[in-house]
Amino acid sequence: MIDADRPRFPNVMEAVTFYSHATVTGSQFGLCGADWVTVDFDERGMVDTLRAERRYGVAGNTHPKTSDWTYEESGRICAGVLSTRDYFPAPDPQSALEISWYVEAIAGEGPYATQDFEYSCTGLCGNGKDDLRWLKLSDIYSAQEIDCPTSRFEHPSCFEISVGEHRVGPFPKSFKIYGVSHPDNVVITKVSVDVGSTLE
Repeated sequence: MIDADRPRFPNVMEAVTFYSHATVTGSQFGLCGADWVTVDFDERGMVDTLRAERRYGVAGNTHPKTSDWTYEESGRICAGVLSTRDYFPAPDPQSALEISWYVEAIAGEGPYATQDFEYSCTGLCGNGKDDLRWLKLSDIYSAQEIDCPTSRFEHPSCFEISVGEHRVGPFPKSFKIYGVSHPDNVVITKVSVDVGSTLE
């Protein structure tokens, strides 16, 4: 493990999460994986449950030329990661890579920053596309694949991503992203946002 939560209060056994070192996920260059292991205690201070969760994080260029990357270089990139606390959940490594491409493009960054996509919002929406600024990899609470509508593209890729769970205010925010993710063709066709309301 590379890091762990520290107790906030003396003599109080809160859940403790341990964060593993980053490791190579496979052929997803620039992406690393890590395990979060959470230990829950009962009121006597004894271990109650043990939970493990796979997380992912971007540690390098996720758009390399095919000839520019090797598994050895990928290993060096992940070995250099100092913290995995801001890693995000995803169904699997490839989904994590595709989600990172979408979030990057929506934020106006990377080689596919110029995207003209359909946008809609329901609930306590901000002005225009203001709610898109909440879509950051480190803020993702949950992510899952969803069915894609009929598309002119081959191999469409669609996800539902939630941020702001357990936050007070116009949260949680659920983002449904429709498009196609391929190393040389990342296209976003639609982003649908639903903004909830949490009072306490």
